[in-house]
Amino acid sequence: MTGSLHFTRARLRRDASVRSLLPLLGLHEGLRPSVSHALIWSLFSDAADRQRDFLYREAGDGAVYILSARPPQDRHALFDLDSKPYALDLQAGDRLAFSLRANPVIRRRVEGRKHSVKDDVVMRAVYRSDGQPTRRAVREDAVVEQGAAWLRRVGARAGFDPLGDRLTVDGYRQHRLPRPRARPIRFATLDFEGVLAVTEPNRFATSVASGFGAARAFGCGLMLLRRA
Repeated sequence: MTGSLHFTRARLRRDASVRSLLPLLGLHEGLRPSVSHALIWSLFSDAADRQRDFLYREAGDGAVYILSARPPQDRHALFDLDSKPYALDLQAGDRLAFSLRANPVIRRRVEGRKHSVKDDVVMRAVYRSDGQPTRRAVREDAVVEQGAAWLRRVGARAGFDPLGDRLTVDGYRQHRLPRPRARPIRFATLDFEGVLAVTEPNRFATSVASGFGAARAFGCGLMLLRRA
């Protein structure tokens, strides 16, 4: 995404007409990933061939935060929307508190395949060379160690440095999104919270607009920021 940006807080409306749809969507508390994907995309579906130019993140209070190149358009009257312009005014050395839900992966080349393969950084560390899972404690260590290492690598490319003494990594979850007549979409997420130092302001602003990690079409990659 380039140019002007918009930050939106969206929440499903609570009137009777919308509430009556929730059981049909399988919604009771919050959104399921497959449903939120479809609903959020409906806010930007003004053209059939439109490329995705937004990121979103579900919040614990039932809201969805959206960063987009265009203001969302609620053509089906499903949401209450609160939008405002979004811009980062940063200097090198600025410290920002951040929250990020990401699909952290490592890409590797496989002989005979045209495209690289994406490996979940946690499970790549958890499984032994013989393909057998290791102990639960090892998995918990991998979440913290591999997640933090992935974020440091991302930061080195994206113009920020996550401060190690202020970083928490948890919330590892595996997602399986069914699709009609197609293999399910599978991905994993980690939640990052902490404080970062801006090292390259322009590069960081561009990276925030683009998002971090994979599965950005499914609610991953949006970094929420505030002054530390």
